[in-house]
Formats: sequence, C-alpha cells, structure tokens
Amino acid sequence: MRHTLLVIVCSVVLSSSVLAAEERVELIEQLGKNIPLQMNFIDSTGETVSLDQLIDRPTLVVPVFYDCRNVCNMLLGRLSAVLPEIKMNPGEDYNVVTFSFDPLETPEMAAHSKQTFLTATQVSFPPKAWRFVIGTRENILQLTDAAGYYFKKEGDEFLHPITAFVVTKDGTIVRYLPGQSFSAIDLSMALFEASEGRIGKPIRQALQFCFSYDPEGRRYVFNLMRVSGTVILLTLGSFLLFLILGGRKKNK
Repeated sequence: MRHTLLVIVCSVVLSSSVLAAEERVELIEQLGKNIPLQMNFIDSTGETVSLDQLIDRPTLVVPVFYDCRNVCNMLLGRLSAVLPEIKMNPGEDYNVVTFSFDPLETPEMAAHSKQTFLTATQVSFPPKAWRFVIGTRENILQLTDAAGYYFKKEGDEFLHPITAFVVTKDGTIVRYLPGQSFSAIDLSMALFEASEGRIGKPIRQALQFCFSYDPEGRRYVFNLMRVSGTVILLTLGSFLLFLILGGRKKNK
C-alpha cells in the first residue's frame, strides 16, 4: 500500500513538472545547437514540406501565431520593412520561414498572413523565399524545444517570447534577434555569419570590421574606436606620403 501511494505521488509530481515545463514562458538561447530538420510541416498552399526543404541555406526562422493581433503582427510588419534593406538575394542567399506554434491554425490562415506581409514589403519579394507554415503539436514542440523557445496558451491568446533566430543550412542556431523590432544590420550580420563565408565576402568583411556584436544587448553596435582609429591612421599615412612625394618633386 505504501509503495502504491509512493508511485501515485511520484506520478503526480512528474506530471506537474512536465506540465509546468510546457507552460513556462521563456527564451533559453541555444547558440551552436541544431534544430531538427527531419520534420514535416504544411505550407500556405496546403503542401507538406520538410524543414530541410525549407532550410537549405542561411535562414531566418520566425515563430508566431497567425491569429495574433498584437506583437506577432508588429514583428512581421517590421520584418516586411527590413527585408528590402538586406543587400543579399532572397531565395538564393537566404530564406525566411515563419511558423505558427498554434497547432489549430490552418493553411488558409498561413496564406492570408503571407499575402499580407509580402505585400507590405512593397517590393517584388520572391514568394518561395518567405514561407509560412503550420504543424502538428508534436512537431511544433520539437522545434521550439530545440530552439529554447517556451510558450503557453491563455484562453484564445498565447504568452510567448518575442524573437526570431537565424540558422545555417544544417540547422545550427547562430544568432537570436529578440524584440518586435530589429535592424537591417543585425539581420544582415546574422545571415552573413550563417552563410559560412560563402556569400558577400567583401561586404561581410567590411561589416564585421565596422560592427561588433554586443552579447549583453544582443545586437550589433558600430565600433567607433576601431573605425575612427583606422581613419586617423589612414589620414596621417596619406599626409606623410604627400610630404615625401612633395619633397622629392621639389628636389628634382
């Protein structure tokens, strides 16, 4: 009887722990870890696609739910404004994948969001470069757990972190972009990092020279000391060269 009671108590505690883990709202960054790519989702056309089909190059992954009327729309709206500023070719150099963490949402809802935010870019953004997908509860949780992204449902709404993250073509997480608004330079640098040196090499090197990553603020900041020091050295070197060349001409 005592053993039976102990088993029941342990089972209740374990169930409560699992429930609490599922219901927490938290972001635990998993930099350097891989998200599972061998999972199927359904895109806005109703077609079944695997993550490795969607993520075959540096990819920005954006977790939302399509029926959100607040921060998710703000995040996607800001992304629509930032994407045209990225000096890379969408669909060739990078992809964007937006997925819903609500398993009850439909391909029609994904299609509506896709149409809305592709139109908001105000450019001819390739539809295949920005995919909107839905999934089963099991696959959604596998993906969000791997990314350290924890959320819970309250009534008809979800409580969730506001972030996107960038992965390499093999699913390795290289950077998180927290908040509902991020800059073109933050996204560009994260995509360049994910490209493993294959894309925009001169541009990437110039950006990496001028900008440094601030791990506390989790954003890229202009490296004023490095750039100003380089400018001063170049100016002094140019002036010195001018004096030397000018002196030689005078002697002649």
